[in-house]
Amino acid sequence: MHIYRGNIHMHTRHSDGTGEVEDLIAAARKARLDFIILSDHNILLDQSGEGWRQGILTLIDSEINDDDLQPPGNHCLTLGLRHDVTPHARDPQGLIDAVRDQGGLTFLAHPIDKPGPLSADVYPWQTWNVEGYTGVELWNFMSEFRPYATSKAQALLVGFFPHYFTTGPFPEMLAKWDTLLQGRPTPAIGGSDAHALVFRLGPIRRRFLSYLNCFRAVNTYILTRTPLTGDLALDRAQVYEALGHGRAWIGYDRVAPSHGFRFHAEAGDGAVAQMGDQLHGQGPVDLTVRLDRPGHIRLIRAGQGVVAAQQGDRLRFATDRPGAYRVEVWMTRWGKPRGWIFSNAIYLVG
Repeated sequence: MHIYRGNIHMHTRHSDGTGEVEDLIAAARKARLDFIILSDHNILLDQSGEGWRQGILTLIDSEINDDDLQPPGNHCLTLGLRHDVTPHARDPQGLIDAVRDQGGLTFLAHPIDKPGPLSADVYPWQTWNVEGYTGVELWNFMSEFRPYATSKAQALLVGFFPHYFTTGPFPEMLAKWDTLLQGRPTPAIGGSDAHALVFRLGPIRRRFLSYLNCFRAVNTYILTRTPLTGDLALDRAQVYEALGHGRAWIGYDRVAPSHGFRFHAEAGDGAVAQMGDQLHGQGPVDLTVRLDRPGHIRLIRAGQGVVAAQQGDRLRFATDRPGAYRVEVWMTRWGKPRGWIFSNAIYLVG
């Protein structure tokens, strides 16, 4: 397997962001990313702009939402598009079906969202009876800060020192994901939701969570079966295949890069499963986690909770119980525990 790191969910001036596509590519290069996926609201930018640009695989997709919905919500990241699906914005199920008909992916964006004292606007997912969507955006970096901004002065502090505030996905979102995992495989991604908006307080002007700041924070790491080649069509397909399968994890790179993370399952007959895979068989299965630096490792079975925990760089756990098993790794940074790694699940099938 080959590891690549990218950032998903970002906006340019063509919707509610502030930068040009070139600004995002430049920031991605500084952050040493391998790929980025643009997702402006209700518009599919000219995809002739896709390709390897300044060494960054640049992919262009959309975030679709019904602007007239009250209360607002039901934002959906639509990936792997070939045609604009904005006409389906008012029909979540129709949108999901239209994207699937193109061979694309749908991830529910910031499905659980929280208001803050300065901004009561939230955009959660509301229509949970839809079927056939690919997965969920487990950690939306931008959304996490709204509750921390309890005043304009505090908001300024958040803008200057975001790493002191962020801790991880909302606990309610992790719980919701575990519920979904008990029903069917549900891949998860991380999203920066980068806008690079300008915040003003009197004479002070600060760009709140610049593109570079976002690209150095919540990223999605993917595992591909073969190396990326520089061929747009082939590489594009590999990125989307990994995301759609769940062969990926979310890494908070402010804590540390997580290229050294490994999580797999091995059955007694030698069969091996990676994240996103299903492993069939009888008898005990060994679940193994490896890190390139120590952290607090938690192995979680959806619906049960933590089944094993270890402080260190390795955890091994044997089980014969079917279910969806996923990993969280936490590290103490800047005075409090921070979520570092959130893996996709391995599915043990009895």
